[in-house]
Amino acid sequence: MKKNTAIALIIVLGSLIGYYVLQTEPTDQSDQNGDSGNGPIIDGTESIKISAFNIQVFGRAKREREDIMAVLTRIVREFDIVLVQEIRDSSEETAPYFLELINEQEGPDYAFVRSVRLGRSTSKEAYAYFYNTETVDYIEGSDYVYSDADDVFEREPYIAAFNSGGFDFILVGIHTKPDDAYAEIGYLALIVSTIRSENPDEGDIIVMGDFNADGRYFDEEDTANHFKAPEYVWVITNDVDTMTRTDNTYDRIVMLNATFDHEYVDGSAAAFYFDEVYGISDEELVWDVSDHFPVFAEFWTSLEDDD
Repeated sequence: MKKNTAIALIIVLGSLIGYYVLQTEPTDQSDQNGDSGNGPIIDGTESIKISAFNIQVFGRAKREREDIMAVLTRIVREFDIVLVQEIRDSSEETAPYFLELINEQEGPDYAFVRSVRLGRSTSKEAYAYFYNTETVDYIEGSDYVYSDADDVFEREPYIAAFNSGGFDFILVGIHTKPDDAYAEIGYLALIVSTIRSENPDEGDIIVMGDFNADGRYFDEEDTANHFKAPEYVWVITNDVDTMTRTDNTYDRIVMLNATFDHEYVDGSAAAFYFDEVYGISDEELVWDVSDHFPVFAEFWTSLEDDD
């Protein structure tokens, strides 16, 4: 074959291959849907990460430690929603100050919704959901503290609804009283049932937080508890260490089978070991940040909603 003919053939073949690649390249879902989500894209599907983090005794003393706050702000930005527990601050300045520090960092803005201070004693705590405003929409006016007429809970669950792409869901945040953990965990089944009856078109209900579901407080192998019924899936399993000082699995994320089968990213639930991820060798600093690691799970947001 003559040299010029061969070169011409190569050019034609190269053009055809380039055209084929352009025609078959996966389309970015964020462009297609007009969304600006920053969740990972896997096979053209977007997702978000939802986390629960008990920031031990989160108040003035902790917020005055720059080294601690630097770690905490970095942790929140790892996730699209973080349920923060144990906000102990009668002045109620900690949550807005924390948000200010979060938003001083490079990246999307976050916002938060916060409960009132809860507890039977003078040592009261608040919950707050911090969320990425580019990937998550808070459903305005949806947050409320569960009305605990039977006084089951030391700190009543804090409930709020959110939306991300095609995934709309209700979060139930809880920090149980350790010595009442079994009863409080069991009662969560009734709360989920109540939410479902009040929202018949919403099947995506995720319960998360510090359940104290291990050690002397709760037999994690016991399947008799109402919240261990087959319709609930505990994706933070008993082999996950969620504590910085011990090997207990106090923190949990629980969902209904419908969410587990559809939106939940299989195998994504884990504890976030920030000491390892950030290379923190100072054990005292890790303990000062919290006695808990955050737990999280990932959920698809561009699938067709299954209610």
